Amino acid sequence: MRTKTSVTYKNEILEKYKREKGGEMNCYLQEPTRKQIKEACLWLLNRRKEKYDESILNRFFQFEEGENKAYAIERVHGDKFKPIINFLTGETKSTTPANLELIAWLIDFKPRPLSIYLKSNTENEITLPESFQKTENAYYLKNENQVVDIIPETKVIEKTDKSITIISQINPTLRITTIVSL
Repeated sequence: MRTKTSVTYKNEILEKYKREKGGEMNCYLQEPTRKQIKEACLWLLNRRKEKYDESILNRFFQFEEGENKAYAIERVHGDKFKPIINFLTGETKSTTPANLELIAWLIDFKPRPLSIYLKSNTENEITLPESFQKTENAYYLKNENQVVDIIPETKVIEKTDKSITIISQINPTLRITTIVSL
């Protein structure tokens, strides 16, 4: 399993956005505008409240102590959302960490934030029972000479003139994304 980094976090968030066009929030995020992102934030404000979501919102919106958050979001100038739109539409290849965390919150990317994502490095590793023995390209059951297929489902999710992005899914919780430069 490859090591999770801030780059893989960014890529997986963008991949989920492209695949689901915002998921539950696709009516706001399929073709995002500044106003739609603001409306999505307002709609989710009291609905999506996982452990670190408040800190994600505080980091992006920089709420004052005791401030009405809905009112504060309504007052935010639309230009604050422009870098998010540029990132989601591919006009830019990177964005600030605060913007990336807000996108993760909007599309319900998990695990979030980055610090939790990085800690999940070892949680999804596959551990085979001792009855399995690895040889060059396959796994065999010990004492039975029986091949066990561990061939992941693989599909091309994006193809450009310069690269191909391939995703392999070994099981429902483990996906591996590979980007090949042409």
